[in-house]
Amino acid sequence: MRLSDIRTDDVVLADKKGRRVFGLVTEVEEDGVRFRPLVPNTTYRHATAREIVGHWRKAGRPRPLTAPAHEPGQLPLASG
Repeated sequence: MRLSDIRTDDVVLADKKGRRVFGLVTEVEEDGVRFRPLVPNTTYRHATAREIVGHWRKAGRPRPLTAPAHEPGQLPLASG
């Protein structure tokens, strides 16, 4: 996996010695990522690019560029 695609606050799935660990990325480094495990009884806190097997980006719903002046199917009120 390319580390350039991973950012802070993304979720990664790492395979550490045969164990799968989900973690919230806290820092991206040259040789890997540091993460906070989502399961509290996990001791792993770092994974290299080869150990990362899954990646989910934290992204929201895109916002419209401009807000519509009125609801679709309704006519705007005339001022007068």
